[in-house]
Amino acid sequence: MKTLPRPHPLKLSPLHKLGNHRRLAALLKTDVRSLKAMAALGERGYTEWDDVSAKGKTRHIENPKPQLKRVQARLATLLALIEPPEFLTCPVKGRSYVTNARHHVGAAEIVTMDVSAYFQSTTWKRVFWFFSKRLCMPSDTAWTLAHLATLNGQLPTGSPLSPVMAYLAHEDMWLNVANLAAGSGCRVTVYMDDLTISGDRVPESLLWAIKQEIHKTGLRLNNKKERRYMRGEGVVTGVVVTPNGLRLPKRSHLNLSEARKAFAATAEVEQKTKIGHRVRGIESQHRQVLKS
Repeated sequence: MKTLPRPHPLKLSPLHKLGNHRRLAALLKTDVRSLKAMAALGERGYTEWDDVSAKGKTRHIENPKPQLKRVQARLATLLALIEPPEFLTCPVKGRSYVTNARHHVGAAEIVTMDVSAYFQSTTWKRVFWFFSKRLCMPSDTAWTLAHLATLNGQLPTGSPLSPVMAYLAHEDMWLNVANLAAGSGCRVTVYMDDLTISGDRVPESLLWAIKQEIHKTGLRLNNKKERRYMRGEGVVTGVVVTPNGLRLPKRSHLNLSEARKAFAATAEVEQKTKIGHRVRGIESQHRQVLKS
């Protein structure tokens, strides 16, 4: 029986100090010529469209074409095996938005923040920094991987590599943020572009220092989404944190009720299948929270 790979320190990653394109291509299950060609594709390597949500919000999708997506996914798998810090809850296998919220149970004050356009604000320069300085790769292989991971100088929205790459490209900043929080007796979690700080008290001076640290990397926070919750109860990554544990927000119960009604009222097969997937998805979310 094949042993599954386990998370390991960065220095034990097969990517660490990887010195030439031949070994890199073999690790990514391709050949040198194809690897370099994919890194040079730019917009030709993607299919793009605008996705409109049920709430009318438009999101531009940059979806890599099959060959490029396979290599990006392989690289994402290798990077995801680098041992994550405790405060990182997404993208980490076995951790979730529920895990993220659970970290803050029992805190008297909770502050939530949101990074604006996280992927689009993660630049080629920051990605190159990670491969060059953190993984200690020579400039030519770091250059290839930085181009493989980015489109028009930033992380593409539809790539399987972008979630883990967004964190690693700012790893130094997030570690500094966690240290700042710990120095003030607070805890911090990072769930993709959602940042949560909590403790007996979350000082304004700490929030200012964290904002300065984030801004230094070129990222920006969405001030309209910043929230401060008192008395130990607040909404963290869609889950209500209370002094005694977690519970679902009222809107989640309402969404499930409406989805079930829509499922019962729909006769058309394709639509009923679509709504059925939604019902099962919400039910799964509820089970995760109740189980916790």
